Amino acid sequence: MSYTFDHIESLIVRSLEGGITPAEQEELQSWLEEDDANRRYYSELQKTWDLTGTADADIAPDIEANWASFNSKLQTNISSQPTGIVRSFRWYALRAAAAVLLLGGASTAWYMLNAPRQITVQTAANETNIIVLPDGTKAFINKNSSLRYASNFNKGERTIHLEGEAYFDVVKDEAHPFVVYTSRTRTQVLGTTFDVKAYAVQPVEVFVLSGKVAVSDQEKESKEVVLTEGRKVTLGKDQQLAEDAISNRDFIAWKDNIMVFNDEPIRNVIRKVEALYGVKIVAEESVADYSIKTRITPDEPLEQILDVIAASASASWEKEGNVYKLNRK
Repeated sequence: MSYTFDHIESLIVRSLEGGITPAEQEELQSWLEEDDANRRYYSELQKTWDLTGTADADIAPDIEANWASFNSKLQTNISSQPTGIVRSFRWYALRAAAAVLLLGGASTAWYMLNAPRQITVQTAANETNIIVLPDGTKAFINKNSSLRYASNFNKGERTIHLEGEAYFDVVKDEAHPFVVYTSRTRTQVLGTTFDVKAYAVQPVEVFVLSGKVAVSDQEKESKEVVLTEGRKVTLGKDQQLAEDAISNRDFIAWKDNIMVFNDEPIRNVIRKVEALYGVKIVAEESVADYSIKTRITPDEPLEQILDVIAASASASWEKEGNVYKLNRK
């Protein structure tokens, strides 16, 4: 839905002063749900309104007159005021807050109302996804991940916001740098294939398969590592960017829905097998603690996978009802 700046400001003022109708409230709510920037703008004005709530308890606001003055102030810079209007301290505080938010540039307000639509692609715990971005770049999105970009992706910097993991096959375009932001890093490329892993509880890792990328810590912008083919960088808890060679080529096996386990306890392996096949698997404690190395491809029969897991731990398996059980021989 399209909104004018004046109309939205009208709804905000009516909402804060308690004079908004149900239909107007529904319209305001729709605008708030469209974008984080809209909600942040409303929240800042609401904080100012709430903080000044006790300063003028005895002054009754004139909603229509106040709004007329506020709207006039936003559109022009006239200094005259309508006569006979009772204005509260809260009202002046709200106008001051709006001035900080808006006059920091009228363009800021314009941007909030006209910002490009954000497109978000998310994956669940048991799925991966492949999308083609507007510039032709392919993005392979791993499980439990979220990728966000603007609808005007091809204009200026090609910006991606990532939580989780994704592999990118980037279309080269020197005029429009391709940049991936995570909560901690910024990775910029021109044209390459690379993988970014940025799950919340793990170190951030960037792997380069071809081309060249520049990785920087968002908190320490002066620190930058340039990676070339076959190199990776890790940003750990020590806040240091550590560069190294890629020693394990299985790091992008997930892109082909292949699960790779290297010295992983069987309890972790069967948890992922359960999610993949939608079954229940239990294992004796001694079997569950045993670490194995194996690869699981999506087209393998479940029984074949259980055979491999059991053989690796000198165990056997059986099915009781709807439950698969792993036991020591």
